[in-house]
Amino acid sequence: MEEFPIEQLSFTTARISGADGNASIEVVVEPFDLELDEYSESVDTLIRLDSINLPVDPKQLEGKEFNFPTNPEPGYIDGSIYFFAAHNPIDVTCIRFGEISEGKMPLTLESIWVLEYESTGFKNLSKTVEVCVEL
Repeated sequence: MEEFPIEQLSFTTARISGADGNASIEVVVEPFDLELDEYSESVDTLIRLDSINLPVDPKQLEGKEFNFPTNPEPGYIDGSIYFFAAHNPIDVTCIRFGEISEGKMPLTLESIWVLEYESTGFKNLSKTVEVCVEL
């Protein structure tokens, strides 16, 4: 298995939607090219996180940290990133929100990318994702 070229990914913005206790977060990823052996793909994707036990009001998130178990433990975040014709699981173990400034709120995700699950040819990896939520 190969190392996933995580350094190629640039996270641009994030959106929070849904209802209190059942929130969703989307993190937009700048399009990138992905190659493995003889196969290559232009990837236009995002990180999708669903079923998050969080409030959705930014004022209730500002400056807070939330911790979560990994799948399949109860309370896990249903997360994935789509490439190579598969929704590749992402476990998010911690979400931190910064202070709101100029219509943006910093967001940090501590994540484990379970790329071996869908047999992508890439090894699992851990990644801290930093981006801003557009308010």
